Order: sequence, then C-alpha cells, then structure tokens
Amino acid sequence: MFISAVSRELRTARQLVANTLSFLGYEPVWQEIFGTETGDLRSVLRDKIDQCKGVVQLVGQCYGAEPSTPDEEFGRVSYTQYEALYARKRGKKVWYLFIDENFPADPSDPEPNELRALQAAYRRRLQSDTHVFHPLATIDALEASVLKLRDDLASLRRSLKRWALGVAALLVLIVALVSWQLRGQAQMKVEIAKLRQGIMEYPRLDAQVRGSRTENNPAAVQEQVYAELGKQLGVDPKLLREKKIFSPRWNWQVSQRIARFNMTARCNISAKPKNSLTATGT
Repeated sequence: MFISAVSRELRTARQLVANTLSFLGYEPVWQEIFGTETGDLRSVLRDKIDQCKGVVQLVGQCYGAEPSTPDEEFGRVSYTQYEALYARKRGKKVWYLFIDENFPADPSDPEPNELRALQAAYRRRLQSDTHVFHPLATIDALEASVLKLRDDLASLRRSLKRWALGVAALLVLIVALVSWQLRGQAQMKVEIAKLRQGIMEYPRLDAQVRGSRTENNPAAVQEQVYAELGKQLGVDPKLLREKKIFSPRWNWQVSQRIARFNMTARCNISAKPKNSLTATGT
C-alpha cells in the first residue's frame, strides 16, 4: 500500500500510518522527497505505485517539492499531488486523509504563499470530489481513521483474490483448450493418414475382391472393399463410408489407380508365360 505525504511536513504522521497498515497486514511503501533530489522522480513514483494495490494520501497544508517542468497531463502539480493523480489514472483506489491545520506536523520552514495557495486549491478540489471528509487534528484521530479503512482494505483484498482466482481459472481453461486442440489435431493427422492409405490401397483391394467374386454386384464389391480396408487400417468401415473418401472426385482418382493396377496386373500375367517358354527353351 503506497503512502503519499509531503515528507517535510508529515514524515512522522506517515510513519504512524505505515505502522498501522503493517498491523492490519499490509506492506507500506513510500518515497522520501525533500526537494533536494536531482532529476525527475516521476518515473520512480510510477514504478512504486504500479506495484501497489492502492494509495493512502495525507493531504496536509504544504505543497512540497515539484518537478522542474509541469506535467503534460496534470499540469503544475507537486510530487505528492502527482502520486494520487497518477494512481487514480491507473484505476487504483485512493484514500484521502485530510490533515487539519492544527495537526502536530513536523517542524519545517514555511512555504512561499504561491505554493501554499496551490496546495489550498488542491485541497478544495479534493473536498468537492469527496462527499465525506473529516479534518484530522490529532495523532489519535489519524490512527483511528486508518483503522476505519480496515473494511475497505479487506474488500480490496477479497476482490484481488477473486481476480487472481479468475485469472488462474482462465489459465487452466486455456491450457485445457490448447491441449484438446493439439490432441484433436494429432488425431486428425492420424485419421487423414489412414484415409490416404486407404485410397492408395483401394485399387489393389478392389481388384482382389472383384477377382474373387463371380457375380457382378458393385455395391457388394464396395462393401467388401470397405470391410477389408477397415480391417487393414484398424478403422471402422462405417467411418470410411461417413468420410466419403470415395466421392465422385475420389472415385475418379481411384478408378485411375484401378486402371493402372489392372494394366500392370495384365502385363505381369502376359509376361509370365513368355518367361516360362524362354526358360524351357534354354
């Protein structure tokens, strides 16, 4: 949980909030900014806030340090103001704890009137957006306000758990679908390979079956060919019929194979006596 506050004014109060959040079971995170740092700290703040589930901001009287140039999206804002604005932009929950001017803040040099005016305007904007706010004037009141956040924080934790469970379930579903698809593709490849093998074997089996039958019954011949193919390929003959591998297109291809097979068979038969005669003459 990120704690946002002006370090020079509310460092002690921020530590109290951190201790209370730790007591509630949350890990507090913050960034010390005193205005003496070199470079732009916004990228550092973004990295820390992105890793947190929410932001608790102590809205005091001090403006605090600011970037050297106005922010492109939020305009002229202090680093502390930027922390809450960026968190809200990222869709994170932000709790604002308004610090009363009588709160025992850490001693610090007064800010220029210009900066105090900018902070006062920021407080007014937040108070107009936040329907219920109570300025905190004591340490005890601050601690009590953080403890009152327990229900909101618990609700946030439950929603995060539900989100994590949902993501886990989605991942399991994706893995199952991918596995199912891969198995289906593997089975399809095996099936296609068997069907192709069946097409290749069909001419030989067709000629063999026709040669063993005396009656001319094409339907019976095809049924017997299906049965022989199914036995040879380890496939249910019904599957061969359902796939219609011998549709008109396949039938044309098969007929061509049958013709070539028969021609080869006739050539072998006619060549066999010639070879026998030659052997006898020798």
